[in-house]
Amino acid sequence: MKFTTTLIKHSDISEEQLTEICKLKAIRWDYTLDQHKKWMIENIQANDFHLLINDGEKPIAYTNLVDITAIINDENVQVRGIGNVCTSETGKGFGNVLMEEVNTVLTQNQWKGILLCKDHLVPYYEKFGWKLIDKHSVQAEKYNEINFMIYDFPQVVVSLTYNDRNF
Repeated sequence: MKFTTTLIKHSDISEEQLTEICKLKAIRWDYTLDQHKKWMIENIQANDFHLLINDGEKPIAYTNLVDITAIINDENVQVRGIGNVCTSETGKGFGNVLMEEVNTVLTQNQWKGILLCKDHLVPYYEKFGWKLIDKHSVQAEKYNEINFMIYDFPQVVVSLTYNDRNF
């Protein structure tokens, strides 16, 4: 299979591309296209990015990279929040392609990454080099029952406070 990757700054995204992304998200999350678009309008800002993987013309995987700030080890740190990770099908390796590309984009741009995930997904993300932050080290009002994982952060994370926007 020949995959193509498109990294699109939100301020540059076309209505057609946004619709394609919403259709892909709707496969995994049971909301209407209008609800997905509304979420994007409310939560994605001009300097955020969309990462779309296509197999030919067909979109197969998507995530967004949102510009946020977290307090890590008592310092404000600019990171990219990796959200809405989704694929068109399960078991085809599309998620692996997506996560490898996420890591490439983060590394090439010298961005640090944060993602949130449920317990059963931690081993999946760890195999791509993401590190789990101990839940006892995290302070995040809206995200009590979720795991925080970080990518490309050279120090041990002793504390993380997150009060920025949803991603």
